[in-house]
Amino acid sequence: MHLSKFTLTLLLLGLSGILVGFTFKLNHLMGAEPIFNAGVFAAVLGLLLSVRDIWKRRKA
Repeated sequence: MHLSKFTLTLLLLGLSGILVGFTFKLNHLMGAEPIFNAGVFAAVLGLLLSVRDIWKRRKA
């Protein structure tokens, strides 16, 4: 399974955003919600793009 660099970048940024946001929430620091929400958004977008990449490779 080969994913594009853009998809992998979004997945990694999303997962790191989720991790940072969750850590901030545990420590009750400001800005936790926007960071967490951006991480979830990037992770979901990366997962959707990975499904697209998989289907695209299957047809080719």
